[in-house]
Amino acid sequence: MKSIAKYNPVQHLKEILEQQALDVSFKELPTGAGKFDAVIKLNDQVIYLETKREITPVNLSKILEETKNWSNENPILLVGEYITPKAKELLREKEVNYLDSAGNMYLKLNRLLIHIEGKSAPTIPGKYKSRAFSKAGGAVVFQFLRDPQLVNEPQRLIAEYAGVSLGTIPKVFEGLQKEKFLIRLDKNKWELSNKEGLLLKWTEVLREKILPSKFLGNYKPAGRNMQQILAEKEIRATGIKWGGEPAAAMLTNYLIAEKFSLFVSTKVDVIKKYKLVPSPNGELELYEKFWNHPEDDQPYVHPILIYAQLMATGESRNIETAEIILNEHIRPNL
Repeated sequence: MKSIAKYNPVQHLKEILEQQALDVSFKELPTGAGKFDAVIKLNDQVIYLETKREITPVNLSKILEETKNWSNENPILLVGEYITPKAKELLREKEVNYLDSAGNMYLKLNRLLIHIEGKSAPTIPGKYKSRAFSKAGGAVVFQFLRDPQLVNEPQRLIAEYAGVSLGTIPKVFEGLQKEKFLIRLDKNKWELSNKEGLLLKWTEVLREKILPSKFLGNYKPAGRNMQQILAEKEIRATGIKWGGEPAAAMLTNYLIAEKFSLFVSTKVDVIKKYKLVPSPNGELELYEKFWNHPEDDQPYVHPILIYAQLMATGESRNIETAEIILNEHIRPNL
């Protein structure tokens, strides 16, 4: 539960209210056997405080799922050492109160509305200190999430599938062990642990490290639209893979793609084949593949990657679709 060291959210909230010169009564209540980190009474309204080290679009749905089962009629104030701008936007849409360590806050109660933005929040120190969550490490973790049994295969094969140096693999194993995502069962056998937690962390690595490094540019098709290209069946045989929204549309029949992404081994052939032209605002994003494992003949990438791309957008419609993919295509195989 508590994840913010040396930070007192109750005192911080009290100071902010005093700075606003609001005529409100403020009282901290005992938490008792409750699951929340703190309980306060503001005027006549009880508020539950839940602290998280970081709140992002990726972990937000899980946090809200947890907390909605803990509170009945009383509102929640989510407190994060760092809350991303997109996560704040999503919280306001859902009318969920939040406070970060810089003093940015959204608090909506019966007769009170406070919205403070623009204060610079600190980044999370050592967030990706482990080599398991570097760009190269992230490529290895993707392989483990795609096939959890791969942790027991020869390290040379793992390196080949992930497209990284052989020396990267022991460092990834060490990093995953330290964060308790990898358990040694005996001398020769390993097992992934907390796979969903690892998936959430990897999704952030994908968004912040892997995709930016593999981005080949924005494009648009000449003389036709992306939906026409999406409808072409011949892409199955080319080694090109749809990602993100179009992949989710194919996998679930639930989402209508508005933004498009393709993963390719080289962009030259796909640009020529589909008559793509560079465009800063083009709706198609091209990415270089970051894997070398044998692939099936599906026209889309692995559901793990589809899920992570959707979650990383922070858009409500994509997050809803990502949850469908998680429940139907990922959890049964983790």
